[in-house]
Order: sequence, then structure tokens, then C-alpha cells
Amino acid sequence: MADVPQLQLFEIVELTPGSLSGTVRCVAGTVRLGDRVELLPAAGRPVAEGLTISAIEYAGGIPMEFVDLGRTALVTVTGLIDEAALRAMVAGNAPDQVVPADLRLIVP
Repeated sequence: MADVPQLQLFEIVELTPGSLSGTVRCVAGTVRLGDRVELLPAAGRPVAEGLTISAIEYAGGIPMEFVDLGRTALVTVTGLIDEAALRAMVAGNAPDQVVPADLRLIVP
């Protein structure tokens, strides 16, 4: 799975049934605007599938077309998200609650 483009979720900024915005770090490959991704823990089954990267912003609100290895960004994904399942894995939005879950946005 290391060769597959993926973003590690650091903090959840906003969560609704139709979207998730969060601070991420690219840990493999390059993830681009419009890519389809799955949300899953590093060692588990998907919490959400068929999500679309709908926005990428670098620090200072700079819109970008991609996130590549080692960079951090604010990313928004859209699609059906099971909030209850996600909340069962992550008690809150803060990094100390999100990071231990090791959630990834992975390009299948």
C-alpha cells in the first residue's frame, strides 16, 4: 500500500454527511484535485468509499491542484460519509484524537 497515493488525516476541520475537510499530510505519491479516494484506517476496512477530492489549499488559503509527498494541506472530500462510523473511530476533531486512528485518504 506504500506505493499508492495517500494522505494521512491529522485534524478534522469540518464533517457533514456529504463532506469532510481536514488537515492532511501526503505520505505517498501525489493526490490531485478530482481524484477518487477511500477513507480508511491504515490497517482496516474503508469508512467511506467513492469520495472525491474537491478542494486542496496550502497554508495561507492558496488553492492547489495537487498535494505531493511530504506536504501538508487542507483538503475537502465530498461524497457519502458515515459520520457515526467515523465518530466511533475518532472521538473528536483535534489532532490528539484523530492521529491515533491513523486515518488515510487513499487513491484506490
